[in-house]
Amino acid sequence: MEINLGKLPFDIDFHPSNTLVAAGLINGDLHLYRYAANSLPQRLLEVHAHGEESCRAVRFINDGHAIVTGSPDRSILATDVETGSVIARLENSHGAAINRLINLTETTIASGDDEGCIKVYGIPDNNLAAIPLMLMKNIFQI
Repeated sequence: MEINLGKLPFDIDFHPSNTLVAAGLINGDLHLYRYAANSLPQRLLEVHAHGEESCRAVRFINDGHAIVTGSPDRSILATDVETGSVIARLENSHGAAINRLINLTETTIASGDDEGCIKVYGIPDNNLAAIPLMLMKNIFQI
């Protein structure tokens, strides 16, 4: 299987239980594809997630019902997988460009920026209204 994204991808993530892959692109777009053996991938979503900034980090959250993305504009965006609509947007979530998002548990994610700052966010009651749980400055050099 091969997917031609048309632009440089910064990050990809695979859905935890379905044959879906999300890609964050240099032009700020988020693409979501369904894939299967012996068939062409089907693009399900194309969301211009971060304006003119790149989409540097992509992760499925909430059992795959949403995708979070991070960008140099320091925002984290949560997008609904089914509709492509914005669920939540955290503006200025970091002091520098975001370059990494990871799942810690089903209800927490961590984000890292270009200055080595790592933040952990909780998703209370799976409502995606992410709130900071802790800030660890310069613990890890990313």
